[in-house]
Amino acid sequence: MTLDRSRTAEEASTPVPDPGLPPRRRGPLLVAAAVVLAAVVALLATLSTGALAPDTLVPTSALVTWGTPIARALHHGALLGTIGAAWIVVLLLPPARREDGTRLRGPRARLARLAGVCAAVWAGASLTLMLLGADEAAGAGSGADLLAIALSTELGRIQLGVAIAAGLAALLLLVARSTTFAAWGLATAMFGVLLLGFAGHAGASIDHTNAVNAMALHLAGMAIWGGPLLVMLCCPRVIGDSMPVVVRRFSPWALAGIVALAISGLVNASIRLDGIGELVTTPYGRLVALKAVGLTAIAVLGAVQRRRLGDRLRFRHLALTEAVLLAAVVGLSIGLSRSAPPVPQTVPAVGELRILALVGHLPPARPFGLATLFTQFEPDWIATAIAAAFAGLYLAGVVRLTRRGDRWSLARTIPFVLGCVALWWVTSGGAAAWGRFRFDAHMVQHMALMMIVPPLWVLGAPVTLMSRALAPRTDGSRGIREWVLAALHSRYSRIVSFPPVAGAIFAGSLVVFYFTPLFELAMREHAGHVLMTVHFLLAGYLFAWVLIGVDPAPKPLNPALKLVMLLITLSFHAFFGVAVVSATWILGAGWFEQLGMYGPEQLELIQRRGGSIMWGVSEIPTLFYAIILAVMWTRSDDRLARQYDRKAARDGDADLTAYNAYLRSLRGDQGPTKDDGDRPRTD
Repeated sequence: MTLDRSRTAEEASTPVPDPGLPPRRRGPLLVAAAVVLAAVVALLATLSTGALAPDTLVPTSALVTWGTPIARALHHGALLGTIGAAWIVVLLLPPARREDGTRLRGPRARLARLAGVCAAVWAGASLTLMLLGADEAAGAGSGADLLAIALSTELGRIQLGVAIAAGLAALLLLVARSTTFAAWGLATAMFGVLLLGFAGHAGASIDHTNAVNAMALHLAGMAIWGGPLLVMLCCPRVIGDSMPVVVRRFSPWALAGIVALAISGLVNASIRLDGIGELVTTPYGRLVALKAVGLTAIAVLGAVQRRRLGDRLRFRHLALTEAVLLAAVVGLSIGLSRSAPPVPQTVPAVGELRILALVGHLPPARPFGLATLFTQFEPDWIATAIAAAFAGLYLAGVVRLTRRGDRWSLARTIPFVLGCVALWWVTSGGAAAWGRFRFDAHMVQHMALMMIVPPLWVLGAPVTLMSRALAPRTDGSRGIREWVLAALHSRYSRIVSFPPVAGAIFAGSLVVFYFTPLFELAMREHAGHVLMTVHFLLAGYLFAWVLIGVDPAPKPLNPALKLVMLLITLSFHAFFGVAVVSATWILGAGWFEQLGMYGPEQLELIQRRGGSIMWGVSEIPTLFYAIILAVMWTRSDDRLARQYDRKAARDGDADLTAYNAYLRSLRGDQGPTKDDGDRPRTD
């Protein structure tokens, strides 16, 4: 569903009668029919690729053969129902009465309960898939302990993690009495969706980083797009007269989901297919092509449907067609997950291929050095897309302000865009290519993620731009603008933005990360590496926001206090680098020894270089922060002086007159002298 701007504001605000979708009693039947259709398409798709043949399927258990596609259809349907209902509650549906605000009442309460029930079904389906996978690995009739087998495999642990996330989301959504609590349930459910990216072919792919990231983005895009769409089709009576508002607000999210599906689909296809010709010549490729056609058809129907809100019959027919296509696309996705792609996705752990199997890519041919940082690349396509999206959204906000006649400083735009370029470089440049092979390359990534990207973003004032570019909601619901501002002024924000806390998060996390097994976990596991990247960015952004933030803070700080915080925190950062240089053990020794690329003496030398980078390079951000603080301090004094002068001009210098009167009262004068106004502070 794409946004149609042809309607006037008056038309958009006028409630449209119920478009004639199936009555409420038919809603469960429509959901059941969608699940059955998805399961049938999944079985047919799996059969077409030969994955159900006895000589290719291990084991030949009928329960695994036929039960897995059915359980997966139920799993995907419940996932979409969870995300869709929660997304509508948190971001799209206005309250029945404006005074309800964030309280869940009426339609929003019913949809929150629906999301909770779907999440419970999702959790159960995930556990079922975990046991079916263990049964498949053990063999038909083995009588083995399926739970033990499931927990011994990475796929089984991932499915258990998804089940736990779905179960927590179900609990949060079922007990939620406000949209804030429902938002936590939605966030937990989205975490479970992202975990699914590590399952299936993506988790064992040759290009592990891009395969997993693309699959996670693909699932998130499908959930954000297909989830609300499915709920709107099945629950029109619950949404009621708010349907036009929900559809209109859903349009930008639908577009974002479509773009995410397109980008992730291209990346996935490039990894699993050996050329565009295999879209026609191989069974797997034909399923990919059919899925792409189905997604395109749904997008087109959504755009047409948006223009037919007032036509009951056309809307109903288009909506039902869209639901059928969505169920078929889900079935094709299940079939693809059960079928082997043309390009093998596993690597034998022998010789040089052992490193490829561990890391997902080989180290660059050229030795690591300063020039290598800027001449070698290991593209992370999803991180590249995220950096481009950040820059694009920021520039779109600037364009919107400019068209409206408002000004936005170029001195803010340039730093933010440079921060996005820096994020692309640190995730796809030479530091990323060498980051999991050498400690010094990793330290370059660390410094860039905490001390280069965040301050550039902070100087761009993205929250201020967003609050000015997006129109505020007046119906009591919360959009992205309202949620960001609510988080900014929340009690949690006041706690973490307190200087000692922000400094402790920035500097203290170094000790926790590097002097515990967390560092080796981040090197060994892709999920750990992603969490490391996110943590470094957030910790660096929080520190920079407290020090040099242009966006409003919960409690403004004195520049002198900021300078003290800067010197203490970055001094600790530098001394931590000295501690790394002086360490008598190898950080992450198990990982680097398993790679077998360097001997003990070389690892010690590389670690000393990494510590020296942390120690020496931290002086540059310290100087940068100090200069920015000095400039902001000076401007703050000048701004206060101008404000005082304007106030004095308005009220005839009332403060100064009152002060002189106070001085005269101290010395017992009966009246003013002619010189009091000329020398007020020398009496």
